[in-house]
Amino acid sequence: MRIAVKDSSILIDLAEADMLGLWFQLKIETHATDFVLHEVSRGLQWGRISPFVDAGLIQRHATASAEMSAVVAFSQENGISISDASGVLLARRLQAILLTGDRRMRRTAESARIEARGLLWIFDLLVERAALSKDAAAERLARLCSGGSRLPSAECDSRLKDWRS
Repeated sequence: MRIAVKDSSILIDLAEADMLGLWFQLKIETHATDFVLHEVSRGLQWGRISPFVDAGLIQRHATASAEMSAVVAFSQENGISISDASGVLLARRLQAILLTGDRRMRRTAESARIEARGLLWIFDLLVERAALSKDAAAERLARLCSGGSRLPSAECDSRLKDWRS
């Protein structure tokens, strides 16, 4: 399985929940654009994320100057940021799944016939593959939800109920 982009919100949430190391235990090829990594580098979680970039576990894709006009046009056509547009276009180029916590980015990807998933899918995958116990998943998801996450509360509540039973 190839994952093209962990947009900035996914990277930040995984770092916040202390799940980046768990993610990479799954041995899933992971990519991010230079725009996404630049966004994340300005935040508090960069110290947790940068070692995975430095180790090559998050493969950085620089946007060539020849590609910039396509990224800008795609951004304007779809009403998404340059960073998000670069991620969608990278996912298309790599024929990969796009991981995003942004609803508009997800809709844009899906309209371009790109599979898009979010943080709850990552939780499910980690639990399914036994990289994260149900108890630990419930604790980390509850922490994210109580910290002001924009995750859908009904879906979070359903998982928390299942994982705690």
